[in-house]
Amino acid sequence: KTPPGLPEHPYHAFLSGAIGGYIVWGRYSSVNYQLILYLTSRILVACIKLAYEKGGNVIPNLLLPISVWKRRPRLTFDNTYPWAAAGIWGVVMMLFEEYPEVLHPSLRRSMDEIYRYVGF
Repeated sequence: KTPPGLPEHPYHAFLSGAIGGYIVWGRYSSVNYQLILYLTSRILVACIKLAYEKGGNVIPNLLLPISVWKRRPRLTFDNTYPWAAAGIWGVVMMLFEEYPEVLHPSLRRSMDEIYRYVGF
């Protein structure tokens, strides 16, 4: 049985992070943009560490064929940024819940402080 406050499945953390990322961080501002860039770099490093630890079988192929993008001429920064924020926060939350050891120590400490602080 999963302890209270912890997700039962990895996708629960992803969905909650994605929803929160879309709602809270999905509106573009220079500060939000800097945070998304910071998290993107941390996610990439964490995924590389995780792939190394697990033998390279954990990162799904997320690359779409170029022909898919050519059929989507309406994709702009303004209408894709909220979805990028949602995806990035979803991945951060999932990595934090499932593989916190692969996250950068400063990000992990911040996430622990926000989500695991028991001093209340």
